[in-house]
Amino acid sequence: MHIISGEFKVKDEHRAALIEMSLKLIPQSLEEQGCISYSFLEDQARPGHFLFFERWENSAAIDQHFEKPYFQQFAEAFPDMIEGGATIEIHEIASTKQV
Repeated sequence: MHIISGEFKVKDEHRAALIEMSLKLIPQSLEEQGCISYSFLEDQARPGHFLFFERWENSAAIDQHFEKPYFQQFAEAFPDMIEGGATIEIHEIASTKQV
């Protein structure tokens, strides 16, 4: 399994548009083969800071996701909507233990 974690701060003037754009990604992404879960959350302790948390079956599924036209449109608009840069990481998970 692979996990994508992303964290960023949105510019105040783009908050509503970024939320709308991000929420549209969820159902489309969940329909993709290999997508296990896809979450978009606002950090309640830091208003304006958002998190993506995605679980994918493998790296090939992520590569295909990144090629989708709706993701490409998001990726093109995203940098101008945030303050500074985003921290986006892909984690390869060797095993998972239920607790």
